Amino acid sequence: MLVNRDLIAEQLGFKRSDVDMLLAMFSKNAASSMQEMNAMIDDNNMQGIADAAHAIKGSAGNLKLDDIFNLAKTIELDAKAGEDVDYRSSYQQLKAMLELF
Repeated sequence: MLVNRDLIAEQLGFKRSDVDMLLAMFSKNAASSMQEMNAMIDDNNMQGIADAAHAIKGSAGNLKLDDIFNLAKTIELDAKAGEDVDYRSSYQQLKAMLELF
């Protein structure tokens, strides 16, 4: 996944420097949410998984990071529904996407 910062700036009506700052903040906040999600997966805490995914989803959506948004949304909805899915695998996919920042 390649992040086109210029396109994001254009879509949001921001300066490129503002997008760079917002993406840096997103990355920091997402890292915290990922730590929380990891712990919640270990504890099999569906609400905690959903909450962590929701935080990432919201920020990603605001920044037009559609791939991250869609995966976080899937994780959130699966956890809210108590689905028996491989959350560890989804977590690893999301982690790989977030490491691109």
